[in-house]
Amino acid sequence: MSDRALSPDVLADVETVIDDCFREVAGRIGDFEGIDEVWEQVREGAAGGKLLRPRLLLCAHRAFPGGSAEDAIRTAAALELLHLAFLLHDDVIDRDLVRRGGPNLIARRRDAARALGSDEATALRYGDSCAILAGDLLLSAAHRLIADLEAPAVHRRALLGELGDAIDAAAVGEHADVLLSLRGDADEEAILRTMERKTARYSFSAPLRMGALLGGADPAAVEALGFIGATIGIAFQARDDVLGVFGDPRRTGKSVLSDLREGKVTLLVAYAKTHPAWAGAAGRFGDPGLDAAGAALLRAAIEESGALARTEAVIAGLLADARAAMLLAALPSPLVDDLERVVESATERSR
Repeated sequence: MSDRALSPDVLADVETVIDDCFREVAGRIGDFEGIDEVWEQVREGAAGGKLLRPRLLLCAHRAFPGGSAEDAIRTAAALELLHLAFLLHDDVIDRDLVRRGGPNLIARRRDAARALGSDEATALRYGDSCAILAGDLLLSAAHRLIADLEAPAVHRRALLGELGDAIDAAAVGEHADVLLSLRGDADEEAILRTMERKTARYSFSAPLRMGALLGGADPAAVEALGFIGATIGIAFQARDDVLGVFGDPRRTGKSVLSDLREGKVTLLVAYAKTHPAWAGAAGRFGDPGLDAAGAALLRAAIEESGALARTEAVIAGLLADARAAMLLAALPSPLVDDLERVVESATERSR
């Protein structure tokens, strides 16, 4: 989505609400055994995000005539807090120490524990604990934001229901993702289903549905936007998986080793495993000590197997389905234009 899709002032308002939430939580928790320092580092780590979920919600909201702009801004901020919570929890699950090209909260709190004399294992456990607990505080703050809206009670209940559904789906999808990696095998259907629940539901479907609900859209439009968002979201996740193996870390801020070291079963891997080219490199997949040379062998096997081309074809097919649904739903033209920008970025993005 281009920066022209929304007024910079509106996005600044979202960031102001997020900043206010951080201050409010800090006031409630106080300086209890150093938690204020942890919370300040969470706040620092939250800066510089793309605000994708708020943008989607606000685009959907402005396409329909009803609802309060203030309520939309606060709900958009709640979704960004939800996203930040999931990032913290994901880093624990994935054992990552880097986020947006720099040390994440786990790494920073690990280093703080080291400075106090803790051994490596204890320091890392402290860092993980901080990320889990900070994520819990963010989830609570997201619920509070929506519960305190000025919207009628029936609308607040609907929005809280959407938020709860998104959290449930993400938790189930995350578990499935970990289990797929544990088993080391999965088919295309299982992987697509996992991506829809883990990422697409809360990142794309929920923002569009919630924005439409706030704008007073009819139920058919809300349901159509849910499907469109989920479909685009799966394509985005598939693109992320491609970038996680073939991307430029200087542009993505993400290592091209972590997914391969983790043994993350993506469409790339599922397709590659069916080809003889994978056999020569398979022993390196899921190796925590994988180096650049080993990763190069895995990438070569993925390309030789045709898995990269097949994944690109899946992405193209998903985006074609989303475009067809946009036409059939007869959505307001400004919203279609905004969604087209999202589709284009899923096709072309490099970060």
